[in-house]
Order: sequence, then structure tokens, then C-alpha cells
Amino acid sequence: MVLREQLQSIVEQKHLLKHPFYVAWTEGKLTREHLKHYAIQYFQNVLAFPTYVSAVHFNTPHFGTSIAVRQEILENLIEEERGNQNHPELWRRFAISLGATDTELTDTPALPTTTNLVSTFRNICLNTPFYAGLAALYAYESQIPSVATTKIDGLKRFYGMTDANEYRFFTVHQSADEYHSAAELKLIEEHADTAEKQSEVLKAAAQAADALWQFLDGVYEAYCQDVKAEMAIA
Repeated sequence: MVLREQLQSIVEQKHLLKHPFYVAWTEGKLTREHLKHYAIQYFQNVLAFPTYVSAVHFNTPHFGTSIAVRQEILENLIEEERGNQNHPELWRRFAISLGATDTELTDTPALPTTTNLVSTFRNICLNTPFYAGLAALYAYESQIPSVATTKIDGLKRFYGMTDANEYRFFTVHQSADEYHSAAELKLIEEHADTAEKQSEVLKAAAQAADALWQFLDGVYEAYCQDVKAEMAIA
């Protein structure tokens, strides 16, 4: 199995759409209150995500006289943070539409699994070679187009969210992360060119996928016991 297939297999095994929390969302079994708690917790990761990209950019060397690889990563970072339509602001808008307040977004304690998600990505992206950091980003961004499409559908069908500005975070990522994940995969394949480097890549992707899955475990356990019981009976 080539590296590309191994990476895709790691992502598929822990694809977020398979998680009970997202299954319940897709089936309309969550309430807006459930989604609000999720949005508050996930805001911590959205705020931190640009720093993951920044860390990978920091760790990326030039190659000969070319800074093209860093420029590719920089484009991702710019999209995350530029202007008043930056991605943390788009997520804040989504959370507010579900009834969250700015105070809740800033003052609600992070669940242990939320803290673990942020610390895992930050550690990989800052303290491993750039191609391993790219693998962590790929494990996340390669899932987002399909996740975003499914979320938008559920928000419209079950939760009365008809204002496109309220779910714009997902609309933006439907297309942007198709490009980002394809670019990340190409760079990984070009630069993880030894068995040792490929092992680092696969380890990073697996750790990132696990942390994302465990984040949803934490939200589901903390806020969705009623839904968990209902789905167990069904």
C-alpha cells in the first residue's frame, strides 16, 4: 500500500461522520442546545487552528533558492486569519446563532478532550518535521468537505438554519479544504521520501485523527447522555 492509500485509510477508520455525535446530528436527533455546547467547545480548536498552520510554516525549510513550499502553507494561514471574515469569526457567528454568548465562548472551561485536541495538534505541528505537521493538517482538512456538506444539510433540514451567514464557516470549508488537503498530500508525498519519514507521517496522522475522534467523545459524553440513551435503545 502506497503512502497516499495508508494516509487515506487512517482517516477513513476514524472519519468523523462515523462518530455517534455526528450520526445523531445527521439524523436530526440533537437539539440546538446540544449543538451550542459543541460549538462552544470546538471554538477552542478553531481559535488555535491558525497556530497549527503557523507552526508548520515555521518548521518548513527552503529548498535550494525556493520558498514555494512555505508559500503554499502561508496561503492556508492567510485564509484562516485575514480580515473580518476570518475563520474564528465565522465559527463565532455560528455559535451565536445557536444561542451561545461571547462570555460562554471565552469563559466555558474546556473539556479534557478539547484540551487534548488542541495540545495534540499543537505538539505535532510545532515539534515534528514539517511533513509530519502537514499529515496532521491533512487528517483534519481532508475530512472537512464531506463533513461540512453533511452539517449544512442537517442544519437546514432539522434546525431551521436558513441564513447562509450563520453557517458560512462550513460553506467556506467545503471548497477551501478540498484544495488545502490536496496540496498537503502532494507536499507530503514529495518530501516524506524515506521509510522513516513516512513512518513519522503515518504516526502524526493517526494521532491527529484519534484526537479529533476523542474530542467528539468528550462532547457526546458531557452533553448528550439523553441522545446516547435514545440511540442505544434504537
